[in-house]
Order: sequence, then C-alpha cells, then structure tokens
Amino acid sequence: MRTWTRALLLITASGLLAACAPDRLIVDADWTPRRITANIAQVKPGVYGAKNMTVVFRNRTEMRSDIVELEFIGQLAARNRPPYNIYAGRRCHGCESNRSIYIHSAFDGRMTRRTKRYRYPGRLYSHLDGQLVEETRAFFGDCLAGRSASTVVWFVRTRLDRIDWENEVVLVESLGTNLNDEVLKDPAPHIDPTLELVEQGRCREIPGTRMSTEP
Repeated sequence: MRTWTRALLLITASGLLAACAPDRLIVDADWTPRRITANIAQVKPGVYGAKNMTVVFRNRTEMRSDIVELEFIGQLAARNRPPYNIYAGRRCHGCESNRSIYIHSAFDGRMTRRTKRYRYPGRLYSHLDGQLVEETRAFFGDCLAGRSASTVVWFVRTRLDRIDWENEVVLVESLGTNLNDEVLKDPAPHIDPTLELVEQGRCREIPGTRMSTEP
C-alpha cells in the first residue's frame, strides 16, 4: 500500500512540475495576454459602432485591436521591442471574413484591418461547389532548418485559382526588428524535418480547422 501511495505522489508531483514548467516557445511572458476583451462603442442612444478588442498584457500594457475574435497562439522573438505575438482573429464581426493568422508586435501600436493577415491552417472548400481547394498545416518556433528559431511556416497544398494541385511553403521569419516573408518552392522544403522539430519540442503545430472560401 505504501509503494502505491509513494508512486501516486511521485506521479502527482511530476504532473504539477510539468504544469508549472515555463513554455519554451514563449520568449517574453510579460507580453503574453492577461486578458482579451471585446468592446462595442455606443455612438448615440440605440446606435452602436464597430466591435473592437482590447488586449491587456501581463505587464499591464494595453493594446487596441480592430481585428476581432482574437486568440493568442504564441510568440516570435524581437530585438529592442516587444515580441511579435501570433494571434488568430477575423477582420470583422459577423461578416464572411475567414479566421486568419496575424503576427504583430505591441511596439507597432493598434492592430487594424490593414494589418497583414495570413491563411489559417486546415482544409479550405469552395463556397461555390463544396470542392476541396486547399490543405494547409502551420507551425511556429524553430521549425525550418537554416532559419532563425523564430518562424511561422505554412505547408500548403493548393489548387485555388489554379488548374492543378501545387505545393508551396510560406515562411514568416523574425529578423529582430522586422519580419521577412517568403514563398519557398521549386522545390519546396519537405514537412518531415519540421515534424521532427515538433517532436523535439522546438516547434509547435497550430491546429487546423475547416473553412469555406470567402465570397
């Protein structure tokens, strides 16, 4: 009985330590959101404006966002500025805009509808005939050999606006004070080395979802 009790205590202690361990892909916890709240401004009695969001970071700094339904995903390291946070969100509330990925540093101020958006991973179907037109897997962290340890990488198989299926890899890499965007193909890197980095805990996959093309 004592052996079983001791084993249970060891398992419980190990679980608590794992839960308290810092996330190795968070580069600055002070710039992770403490909370994200939605706001709808009242223009005049009975008339309301567009919905927006307020991100309150753990260091108590606040950032406004016109991108709505924000969810924090992770971070890319930056130099002499807050890190580039990775978010999921939509350009507008209650519209036909798909969920997208946004990469933004609080140093750059408010997130607006002009903030560059990137495809959200998963399967994309045509809103016209229901046919599959794109499959995407996305990862962040140290995910591509020969690149920095602060990247977001999309492995894309697409026939959107094309006759035949094509493969491409989209890369966003933090260079410290700015982001570098590239499309890698001819040939595109293979996904297997990235999956090995995921197993090592150096890279993380962003879960995908099912979407339709925007009208």
